[in-house]
Amino acid sequence: MRKSGRFVRGTVSLLLLQLQRRGFVGTLRKLASVAARPESYKHYLRYRSPVDLEAAPLLGNLGGYTFVPRKKPDDLETIIARMTHRPTFTIVVPLYNTPAELFSKMVESVLSQWYEYWELVLIDDNSPEKSVRESLGGLTDRRIKTILLNANLGISGATNAGLAKASGEYIVFLDHDDELTHDCLFELARCIEAEDADYVYSDEDKIRPDGGYEQPFFKPDWSPDTLMSTMYTCHVSCVRRTLAEDVGGLRSDFDGSQDWDFVLRVTEKAKRISHIPKVLYHWRMIPSSAARDITAKPYAVDAARRARVAALERRRHVGTVQAVTELPGYFRIHYALRGKPLISIIIPSKNNGIVLKRCVDTIVGRSTYSNVEIIVLDNGSTDEVTLEILRTLQVSPKIHIIQHDAPFNYSEINNIGVRAAKGSILLFLNDDTEVISPFWLETMAGYAQLDHIGAVGAKLLYPQGQKIQHAGVVNLACGPSHAFLLSDARDPCYFNRNLLEHNWIAVTGACLMIERSKFDRIGGFDEAFPVAYNDVELCFRVLQHGLFNVVCSAVELFHHESLTRGNDHENEQKMQRLTADRLRLFEKHPHYLRRDPYHNVNLHQNDPNFSIGV
Repeated sequence: MRKSGRFVRGTVSLLLLQLQRRGFVGTLRKLASVAARPESYKHYLRYRSPVDLEAAPLLGNLGGYTFVPRKKPDDLETIIARMTHRPTFTIVVPLYNTPAELFSKMVESVLSQWYEYWELVLIDDNSPEKSVRESLGGLTDRRIKTILLNANLGISGATNAGLAKASGEYIVFLDHDDELTHDCLFELARCIEAEDADYVYSDEDKIRPDGGYEQPFFKPDWSPDTLMSTMYTCHVSCVRRTLAEDVGGLRSDFDGSQDWDFVLRVTEKAKRISHIPKVLYHWRMIPSSAARDITAKPYAVDAARRARVAALERRRHVGTVQAVTELPGYFRIHYALRGKPLISIIIPSKNNGIVLKRCVDTIVGRSTYSNVEIIVLDNGSTDEVTLEILRTLQVSPKIHIIQHDAPFNYSEINNIGVRAAKGSILLFLNDDTEVISPFWLETMAGYAQLDHIGAVGAKLLYPQGQKIQHAGVVNLACGPSHAFLLSDARDPCYFNRNLLEHNWIAVTGACLMIERSKFDRIGGFDEAFPVAYNDVELCFRVLQHGLFNVVCSAVELFHHESLTRGNDHENEQKMQRLTADRLRLFEKHPHYLRRDPYHNVNLHQNDPNFSIGV
């Protein structure tokens, strides 16, 4: 896990922050990121893990990546001997017509493990190719068990046959032509010893046909809503055996996405889920035109959809699994509202009447959900046009104007709005936003009502050019920043994070929804943050209360950023205040200093575009 370090306050950090906010991220991207190209998808043979279909990103080779095998510690035996708990592993591998060369490499990756407390269970699912059983017959290591099935049971049935013969404390799943890194089990054992995890997953990459490595997937820590969007945990996947037995193993009805269905059920019951931010698993890429077509396996796509329908039913959530237009074969969850809650939309404003009216008009005119109240906090407007617009707005019974003529304090203003609000759901909204998605309120509120969700954000776009203003906040070395700033709104970005619902460390207060009961529980906005980072600070406390933040990527609004107050980087005084606020943020929350559990330490710590770290 990432260790906290001294907060960077130097010229480089401030320069990066200024470049991000001033719109030079395109230049940063050219310097720090790589061009996205369609990925060559993994070839989904019967005895691979077809569930990985949706985990395969629309992303090209990340330039500069090379997997460097980690050096075995000189005191490895001493480290292992000192472990208070040395878990045993059963590595389960179902086989079907596995090429002899790839079989040999797969087995060798297990035999070469630094950590010796393992057994390997190989299950041949009645392969027509005789070479498979010939390969099995050549194995002599006593830690290897072989199962020869006389009838074809399919990938779930064959895997379950292996689980039935497992004696290890933990199960590790391995595809029949992939490889574990030499330190895979060692790292799993250390994680289990330290965290007593029920389920552990790691980062992964792919082996090219020429033997090189590319397309690493550097994953976030446990993100339940991300898992409902895409099978991101993928490989390596390690589960406590008793838990695997408790959930009933794999289910043949979901073959094609059986891993995803299994992990959804496992994580519902796991008490502790851990992520190791290291590549511990290599997929094998097989060149094939079909492998590049995500829709070439319609049974796997359907199984992935049904796995999430089943998850909704188990969890007693009412919702639908909807296709993502921009990503054929992908789906998102739309949670139905419980009841018809009143949503209180709280909008601070000052001398910005024309912009405010446009915002309110789009709320009233474009929204398909109508049980709302709009609370406008007038922070001392003096402009006559604005004052007239406020008088006009107040005629509506759904719009309430509250006067608060005091020095600007975003946190204080919003807390005043909450005290006047009657709704069970709160939406904090900037006056310089415009509704694009008619279904925005019920979509966001469906997430906000989930017991595990804290703050809900939306995708915000600049009005010109369909460029991203906000798709989630990432906590970089230079401080909280907007991920994928100025990327195209339809660009999938890193592993589809821009087009699918993901958990994030924070969302912007320009459009932030939260249940009132949760807002009250965490204590509302901290009024010690009058201008900057008040939204991030709120989201940090959401996480500390065991809740998750999420961005609904299907919900879009325009955001005319900084029309109300101007840009914080336009003069030295505002820059100094911004820096002071950032320091105060991490003084209050040192746990998140240079740490973002929804980013990854292997990614560049000063690039909001998730490029490979240097």
